[in-house]
Amino acid sequence: MKEWHIRNLNDIALEDRPSVRQPGEVKLKLSKISLSSKELVHLTSSDGAGYEVPGHSAVAYVSEAEEDSGFKLGSRVVVSPFVTVNEFGKQSVKTMGVNMDGLLRDFICVPAENVFPLPDGILDDQAIFTDYIAMANKAFEALDSEVGDYILIVGANTLGLILSQLASYYQLVPVLVDLDMGKLTLAKSWGVSYTLNPTYDNLERRVTELTGGRMLDAAIFAGEGATLDAAIPEKHSVDMDVILRKQLKLRGINNGDGEISSAINLLANKIVRTDGMISERLDFDDVPKAVSEGSKYPYKFTHILISAY
Repeated sequence: MKEWHIRNLNDIALEDRPSVRQPGEVKLKLSKISLSSKELVHLTSSDGAGYEVPGHSAVAYVSEAEEDSGFKLGSRVVVSPFVTVNEFGKQSVKTMGVNMDGLLRDFICVPAENVFPLPDGILDDQAIFTDYIAMANKAFEALDSEVGDYILIVGANTLGLILSQLASYYQLVPVLVDLDMGKLTLAKSWGVSYTLNPTYDNLERRVTELTGGRMLDAAIFAGEGATLDAAIPEKHSVDMDVILRKQLKLRGINNGDGEISSAINLLANKIVRTDGMISERLDFDDVPKAVSEGSKYPYKFTHILISAY
C-alpha cells in the first residue's frame, strides 16, 4: 500500500506500508481523493496537524470484502471519513484527514460501516463532496428553524456553498457572506438569492433591508472567507455579553457521522450542485506539486482532485 506522508513542506514522502484486511473491514482501491487548500496549509504549518496522511474525501472500488458483507468486488463506493473510536473509556468520532491519518493512498482497509455504494447516476466529481454534504445536513438538523427563517451563512467555502443550497431545499432563506466575489458569483449561479461581501456591504444595514427589519433567525459559521464576528450583526463582535443578553444558542458540528446515506440521496436527487468546486486535477505522483501550490496560494484552489494509480 502506497501512501503520501506530509510532515512539512520539506518532508513529503511516498511510503510503502502493508495493508492487511481485518475482520469486519473492507479493502478498497482508492480512485479519486480530494485535497482542499485549507488542509494543505494546516499540514504544512509550523505547528503541524498531528497526523501525516491527508485526505477526508474519496471515491474507491471494493478490492476485498467478507462474503456476507454485501459488497461486490469492483463496486464503486464512497468512503465515510467519520470513524467512531474509544478513547479513555468514551466513544467519540474522529475524521480521517482531519484529526487522524486520511485517505491519500492507493489502497486502504476501513470498517464496513464506513463504505457506501454509489448509484450510477452520481459522478465521481460529485461523490467526492459527500462528506461535506453530510456535515451540512447535520448542521441543519441541529438548527431549531422553521420554514421561511433567514439563515446567515458565514463563509463561501465548500461547506458554505453546500449549506446555502440545502437551506433553500429546506425552505429557509440563506444569506451567504464571504470576501471572495468569485465564490459568491458561483453561489448566485446556483440560485442563492442573497450574497454579501463585507468589503462592499454594510452587513447590518443590508440584513435589515433583506429581512424587512426582522433580522436573522440563525447563523452558521462555515469557515474561512469571513470572520466569525460577521455572524452577529450587532456590534460585529462575538462576546459573552451579546450571547447571554440575546439568549443565543451556540452549537458546534465537526462531522457528518450518520448522514452519509442522506448525502448520497441528496446528490442522486440533484438537490446539491458541485460543478465549479474542483479547481485542479493531478495524478497521484504529483502530490508534492499540489502541496507546494496549495500551501503557497491557499485560496487559489478550492479543491485539488488526485487520481490514484
